[in-house]
Amino acid sequence: MRYHTSFRPGHYWEYAKKAVEAGIDGFEVVQWASYLSDEEQGEYLELVQRIKDEFDVGFTVHAPIIDIHLGSLNRRVRAAALEEIKASLDLARAIDASVVVVHGAPGIITMPIGEWSKQVYQPPKGERELVDKQEAYLVRAIKDLADYAPDILLGVENLVFPHELYRSPEEMQELLRKVNRSNVGVTVDAGHAQVCGYRATEFINLLNDRVIHVHLHDNHGVWDEHLPLGKGVVDYVGLIQTLKKQGFQGVVNLEFSLSNPEQYEEYMLEFK
Repeated sequence: MRYHTSFRPGHYWEYAKKAVEAGIDGFEVVQWASYLSDEEQGEYLELVQRIKDEFDVGFTVHAPIIDIHLGSLNRRVRAAALEEIKASLDLARAIDASVVVVHGAPGIITMPIGEWSKQVYQPPKGERELVDKQEAYLVRAIKDLADYAPDILLGVENLVFPHELYRSPEEMQELLRKVNRSNVGVTVDAGHAQVCGYRATEFINLLNDRVIHVHLHDNHGVWDEHLPLGKGVVDYVGLIQTLKKQGFQGVVNLEFSLSNPEQYEEYMLEFK
């Protein structure tokens, strides 16, 4: 099992250096070219390349999520989303990343937070038909992405409201069955699971060898706070123990930033 943390635009060289010195095995980077200026994107990729050249670390890539909808009913939006994720696959190949993380439903901003995140909505017939159509488009898109990069693993992430779809272990299991590609698995997000009323170990136990990647961060069970471990209610110790028992060999990404990256050493000592 390897432990990564996020390295995103706005992070700096010393942050990566201190994180590696603290025992971090690699970084989850992002493909945000369409959200950044050319200059910002260029500076970020230069830092990623420098990390690759100077440190013996691994990489994963998180594909863009805001306004990205692989199952959009609008064919032009759907096509644009597909190209955005393909760019992430191209980046992954360029830096030898092991996994590309993909969201299976759109990222919507300005949505309120609250306990209703745990509610399950059953759409009426007319809406159900539209949801089914969206899912068919999404399944087709993930298949196309898997075929575009058969040498790269795609980790479809369990989500949290307002994404609406793919929040439960059973929903993720059914999505994998429909996609039916050997290089498509699940990125289990422990924080998302907690907010939706599940435990991350429920995903691990049900999906077992289809779990290829883990996002680990904390919250208080109400909204997706991305707190450092131990600051909320996520049972991260139980999750790590379950992964070890199952012989998980993938990446656990500590999906939170510390003001002092030297503090990652505390987690490394606890985990290893």
